[in-house]
Amino acid sequence: MSNHRTILILACIIIPLALLAAGVGFFGGKTSQPYSFDTLRGESVLIQGTGIYKFDSLGSASQEVGQDAVTLLIGIPLMIAGVFMTQKGLLRGHLLLTGGFGYFLYTYASMSFLTAFNSLFLVYVALFSLSLFGFILALSGVDPQYVQDHLDERFPRKVSAIFFIVIAAFLSLAWLKLVVPPMISGEPPAGLESAITMVIQSMDLGIIVPVSLITAVLLLKRRPWGYTLSVVLLLKVFTMGSALIAMIINQMLQKVVIDPVTSVFFVLIAISGIVLSVLAFRSIHEGKVPAQ
Repeated sequence: MSNHRTILILACIIIPLALLAAGVGFFGGKTSQPYSFDTLRGESVLIQGTGIYKFDSLGSASQEVGQDAVTLLIGIPLMIAGVFMTQKGLLRGHLLLTGGFGYFLYTYASMSFLTAFNSLFLVYVALFSLSLFGFILALSGVDPQYVQDHLDERFPRKVSAIFFIVIAAFLSLAWLKLVVPPMISGEPPAGLESAITMVIQSMDLGIIVPVSLITAVLLLKRRPWGYTLSVVLLLKVFTMGSALIAMIINQMLQKVVIDPVTSVFFVLIAISGIVLSVLAFRSIHEGKVPAQ
């Protein structure tokens, strides 16, 4: 079986599973009152108490519901569009699928490791696994020189490189400021709530920051992989940026206390990334992806 066919099969399995997971999460019951819970570190946090996220903190559950909304409204439709375009052999479709796999990989890796155990646990794990192998196959099937050759002068190369450097710097400063002082003092970090460790911070510092810096350097050197990775990352930023905005809005609706300064920076970065992703996608000269 060719990589092309395998990628399409993986995407077609992910779509209904994501529809199930996000649909249950978003439309689940939200009527009961949250209750207070004392954590292992002696902190008192509010637990959601209802729906599939009933054992998650109110803060975490509000973010997960916001994520589910974006998965339903943006993530799944983009994945479907990517499948149809990839079937036609279009470059935009293959890149869209690659970015889509990246979105679902990040989303369901975090939910597999962070969301309180519930009846959809194996669905999260399946989505995490399928997205991981889909992303590897899709990215390995890209010819970076072919991608570079099909980007016109409208591609925001320098601005994208600066954007990735800003992302790396902001995430490094924000998360190190959050986790380093508690490591020294022994106090629990802000935002830990009912979790036992900082999963999102681990993923961002361990994956997103170095990948952003590598992509920025390759872009500034005009290397083919720099262009390819930037398009894929920007497509992921489009979906995750939308999810971040939805999470913050839902947290505010649920009256969850948030850091206004950090939230504003996240929103500004998300909006900038969404604009850049649209510009990058529009700069692609359409062509048939070479057979794999």
